[in-house]
Amino acid sequence: MVATWGGYIFIVNMIGVHASLLVATGRYSTNLYRAYTLYFVIGTFGATCVPVVGWAPLRSLEQIGPLVAFFVFQIWELCCHLRRKWKLNYLQYNILRLKIFGAVGLVAALVCSQLFAMGYFGPLGARIRGLFVKHTRTGNPLVDSVAEHQPGNDDAYYRYLHNVYVYICVCVCVCVHSSSNYTRCL
Repeated sequence: MVATWGGYIFIVNMIGVHASLLVATGRYSTNLYRAYTLYFVIGTFGATCVPVVGWAPLRSLEQIGPLVAFFVFQIWELCCHLRRKWKLNYLQYNILRLKIFGAVGLVAALVCSQLFAMGYFGPLGARIRGLFVKHTRTGNPLVDSVAEHQPGNDDAYYRYLHNVYVYICVCVCVCVHSSSNYTRCL
């Protein structure tokens, strides 16, 4: 996909968002960890083998989300492994998770601040800048045509979705707060 279509960044980000939402709604499992880890490692390795892309999956701001999700999955699985190994109860597990994520978050913030200062991460690409800055012309006709598509207004969503547009907030809250179908790492 990377070699034939430049829109692979969208797909990579959507898979990362989907996996992160599964964790956020309590549907984490070791199978999800394995699937996302394999997808990310194999997909990133394959993408870096395409000469045009190079190390962009690890340096591009557009692709930093799936990379962060990958690291969060590694830490989450470490916490689950330690919970099983040490036979921790739920409260002890949450305290352990808070300590590990806090420490890793501090180290990650320091490392990222140094990498940003050194210029490791590149700027946003022309396609992304064109989406957020109105009437930005890049000189590339394809990018300019995509950038012309601006998000719809709330009235259009209500007109086409009607009651579903109103109920979606309630449905998301029910999904997030319902704990009967959650799988916990045991």
